[in-house]
Amino acid sequence: MNEAEQFEEQPYGWVIVAIATLFMALGFGSNVTVPVLVKPFEEEFGWNRAAISMAYTALTIGAAAGGLFWGTLSDKIGAKRIVAFGVVMLSGSLTLIGLQDQLWMIYLLYFVIGGFGFACMFTPLLALTGLWFNRRKGLALGIVTAGGAIGQGVAPVVFQMMISNSNWRDAIFYLGVGYFVVMLPTVFLLRQPPVLVNSSETVSRSDANIWGLSHRITIPWLALAGIFCCICMAVPIVHLVPLVVGLKQSPETAAGLLLTLMVSGTFGRVFFGAVADRIGALYTYFVASLMQTVMVFWFTQSETLIVLHIIAAIFGFGFSGVMTSLLICAREAAPLRMAGFAASVISGAAWLGMGIGSYQGGYFYDLTGSYAWSYGNAAIAGIVNLVILAALILYRKKQHELLPVGASA
Repeated sequence: MNEAEQFEEQPYGWVIVAIATLFMALGFGSNVTVPVLVKPFEEEFGWNRAAISMAYTALTIGAAAGGLFWGTLSDKIGAKRIVAFGVVMLSGSLTLIGLQDQLWMIYLLYFVIGGFGFACMFTPLLALTGLWFNRRKGLALGIVTAGGAIGQGVAPVVFQMMISNSNWRDAIFYLGVGYFVVMLPTVFLLRQPPVLVNSSETVSRSDANIWGLSHRITIPWLALAGIFCCICMAVPIVHLVPLVVGLKQSPETAAGLLLTLMVSGTFGRVFFGAVADRIGALYTYFVASLMQTVMVFWFTQSETLIVLHIIAAIFGFGFSGVMTSLLICAREAAPLRMAGFAASVISGAAWLGMGIGSYQGGYFYDLTGSYAWSYGNAAIAGIVNLVILAALILYRKKQHELLPVGASA
């Protein structure tokens, strides 16, 4: 481990973990309002599923583009002001969605949620959390990303209950108000990590990183893997609820299946974060990717609810480790001074994959009347991701063999 990574972990780092976990839960929760709105939008406006799914694609495009900008900016000015701005934009956009009846306006607002709301929280908070830890950064980031799984599981259930008790317009309006009330005061507890406050000029300019390889090679490589990984991941996240509703189950039952997936993912993210501290993030990423790839197509092969819950639990455990380990890879492959930039590039690529996966899921359903091709394409993308990762593992191993002893982590 190089000089830039040697620092004593501080107890306040766990306060940062708690705040970031809360914001991940609420941020990811806002993203999965789209699947819950598929049925209400179909019934009220007659829009098809590909068109509605484009709202999620707009969100992911915004998250990808915004993440690159906000993550890089957080390296320069810190996370607090960026996160505060994101809270205002996210909560405000949610409330405005309830006033719309034009699809293009819904696209625009979800783009704002992704690019000026969620992106202001996601990359800056993950980069900030990683900078508070060295020995236990896998566990810390595992807990934070577990917040995303909690939000993705709980939010659809709560949002569906709110819709059932009133209507979708009132439900999303009050959701936005609640977000603002909870999140804005919490922002003021964020602090810069001591490693940056006390860093030397040498550290701030150093290109040294934990992997001991050029970040100009490894970061694009990880970003490419992230695209295909998230094409695979996106299909169940966005299309599991419509798939189960199509099996003549109630929307509440379908949302409950997504909850199973995300509850399993909550444990998976903490588990894989701890595993990454032991065997390395890149190997952990490969194992988690293998799990989600093996399981994704099986969602289309059963109509039995208990079997679908089992598939959801296994898939959720695997897919959850993907995000945790990929973000740790970003942290380890980049210099300390570029933590936010590296996380934003890789997460931006991942969000691009989420958008592609979401759209192709709806497109092939509309084309064929079945989700078989949608989930089959997800599995193919997962295989491509595994091939890319295997090549990166072999490249890193070969480069480390060529380095002098002690030159790499």
